[in-house]
Amino acid sequence: MKHIKYAYLATTNYCNLDCSFCNRKEVIKSLKHMSLETFAEVLKKLEGHPIEEAKLMGMGEPYLHPQFDEICKMFKEAFPNAYLIVATNCQHRVNKRFKESLKYIDQLYFSIDGYKESFERDRGGATWTKLIKFLDDFSAVDRYDCEVVCNYVVNPDNVYDIPLVNSEIVKVYGLKDLRLNIAQNWSEDESMVGGYTEEQLDYLRRNYKENIKGEAPWTWSDCFWVKEAVYMTVEGDITVCCLNTSAEPVGNILEQTIEEIHSSFAYDEIRQGCANNEPNIHCANCSYKELSPLLESLFWG
Repeated sequence: MKHIKYAYLATTNYCNLDCSFCNRKEVIKSLKHMSLETFAEVLKKLEGHPIEEAKLMGMGEPYLHPQFDEICKMFKEAFPNAYLIVATNCQHRVNKRFKESLKYIDQLYFSIDGYKESFERDRGGATWTKLIKFLDDFSAVDRYDCEVVCNYVVNPDNVYDIPLVNSEIVKVYGLKDLRLNIAQNWSEDESMVGGYTEEQLDYLRRNYKENIKGEAPWTWSDCFWVKEAVYMTVEGDITVCCLNTSAEPVGNILEQTIEEIHSSFAYDEIRQGCANNEPNIHCANCSYKELSPLLESLFWG
């Protein structure tokens, strides 16, 4: 097992929304904020790994953690050279905790999928009014060196909202970039929902090809998760990747070392299956593998 270069760490699973594309109801057992003491243990377990990039998020809204600014500070002090990414749904106040966190974050995703009605439809509990209030308040905030971008999950019902979000949000509020991610399914035993018309795909291809994120062509042997990444839930459970949040954990970072987890039979079986392009049940319905032909069409079609 190689050293960990990419870490995806959840420190809360509290969320103020009920998004249509999220399977948190299926996988969240009990609500929890990770304590600073426990997070310090996690960082200690990762000590010595050359982490180049990290995300402090998961199945919850990071800024609902009452000490999230301290979480960011602790991570950056432990891994000063790592590129730290955080995402927020922008449905909370721009308070002192939020402002302080920007000192330690390299890139902040504002998750905005759709315009007005479609935004509220897909992000249950969110309101466009609250989003605009958040953005107006954010306009007066010192961003320090934090790069703030719009992260937009594309589905067949919000394709034509993209230019509105780009002109009225990204440009008006001075966000650095518009990132487009094609929607995926996070459950182990379900396939990705399609439904795009050829007209919609051609529209994306002609107008937003450079904004679409992803890698194609791609197959299981290309998966970096099983080679040099770690995904941790708020309970400290380690699952193989963030694309399969319904999978059983392969270990717990608070009870084992990363090396012990990655040398386990369960983990090795998954890793070998990917390496040989013969995935077991954990990876058989990988949404990224299903997404690859669509991305190829968008990039090269």
